[in-house]
Amino acid sequence: MGGCKLCFYDVSLKVTEEMKLVKLDEKEWLHRQGYSKKILLTEDDLKSKGNIVQIVRNEAHTEIKPHYHKRMIEIYHILQGNAVVFCGDTRVRAEPGDTLLCEPGEVHGVVNDTDEDFLFAVFKINAKDDDMVWE
Repeated sequence: MGGCKLCFYDVSLKVTEEMKLVKLDEKEWLHRQGYSKKILLTEDDLKSKGNIVQIVRNEAHTEIKPHYHKRMIEIYHILQGNAVVFCGDTRVRAEPGDTLLCEPGEVHGVVNDTDEDFLFAVFKINAKDDDMVWE
């Protein structure tokens, strides 16, 4: 993973917890339909089946087409840029610091109508490979 493991010790010097460090620049961009992503933590890393953490990049003047997930919940936390994010009947101009929740069955997507990339963290809960349905 290219990450180091940092250990925290209690007063008796026993290992009580390990932290996994993931360097963003050590991960490769995976190109998808209208966006790219870097998978930061897999379900194995998280020791939690179906849960994944990734960074998504929506390039300037592109969009992530409307889609939904049958079972998966997605939580977006905006890191850089701004774009129109829609989920169900709600459309917002999301900007750094905003967090959005998309429930299973809610049609959602992103329209980046700006001159800069839109970058956001995605926390996937109950993720499955065959779960995405494009509208």
